[in-house]
Amino acid sequence: MSSVGLETPPGTDGTLIDIVPGQIKWLRMPLPMALNHINLYLVRDGAGWRMIDTGIDTAETRGLWEKILPALDGPVTGIVCTHHHSDHCGLSGWLTERLRVPLYMSRGEYFAMRMFSEQFSFDAWEYREFFTRAGLSEDRFEQLVAMFASFRTQTRVARAFQRLRDGETLSIGEHRWEIRGGEGHSPEHASLYCREFGILLSGDQLLARISPNVGVLPFEPNANPLAEWFASLERIGRLPADTLVLPAHELPFRSPEKRARELTQHHLATLDRLQSYCAQSPDSVVGLSYKLFPDRRSPMDDILAISETLAHLAYLLAQGRVTKHRLEDGSDQYRNAG
Repeated sequence: MSSVGLETPPGTDGTLIDIVPGQIKWLRMPLPMALNHINLYLVRDGAGWRMIDTGIDTAETRGLWEKILPALDGPVTGIVCTHHHSDHCGLSGWLTERLRVPLYMSRGEYFAMRMFSEQFSFDAWEYREFFTRAGLSEDRFEQLVAMFASFRTQTRVARAFQRLRDGETLSIGEHRWEIRGGEGHSPEHASLYCREFGILLSGDQLLARISPNVGVLPFEPNANPLAEWFASLERIGRLPADTLVLPAHELPFRSPEKRARELTQHHLATLDRLQSYCAQSPDSVVGLSYKLFPDRRSPMDDILAISETLAHLAYLLAQGRVTKHRLEDGSDQYRNAG
């Protein structure tokens, strides 16, 4: 086991770093994408350890767990998944089956995980219509269908779960962790806060340098996730300033209120930029997304950009700052309401 400053993260090779000696450990797993790692944590639970998130379902990640698990000084007693994205819960089924331990997850996230991992496909009329209205070409839509077909291999789903609810507490060993629910990035994200440690296991709800994706997706086309995200940031920002935030990506940090305020200001500025683009030249979601997010490397970048642009447009629509008009080709055009 290593014990170094929090400015030096563990490698994605199974190395463990003590956050609180004997109580909380930090490790990283690799991800096959631009954001190439996820932070996972182990929290002391009596003679064993409670796992916080699992990593994606790949042979490499499974191999790392095969190396780590026998080296621990006690068994894994349960698995907590903050939300349904595959980097956080992809091995929940494999680990619960192998270790015979329960999965703890919010209800909304558990069933979202099941939806994405089993028979999910973008090849449905509702989803095709969603992307047509966004202004996506048929060829690009087919690329998205193919990409999401491959995602079904990234998660092995646990067959049962124990529910986490916002406002309730979860006992892990001798300590109580408050469940802090959040929306916007995912349906019912669960962060965990321990007052005694002064630590927040934030998942993707609060990251030090980047903002998690806040997007509208085709299975809830009229959602306003940015409004939910602002409310979630306001709640999580009430935590004490000296709280140590242990996020799912990049480095730990302090002052959740400061970071929540920065994220809010970032998205407010994006709203202003987007409204100015609509005023300069009315455009589709796809067209506006290239103005907000011009750098693309993959179909996944496309869908993240489209979904986030649409989330900001939904917020502007709700405020009456832009209007939406259906064109003859079936796409929606957004214009400044001023």
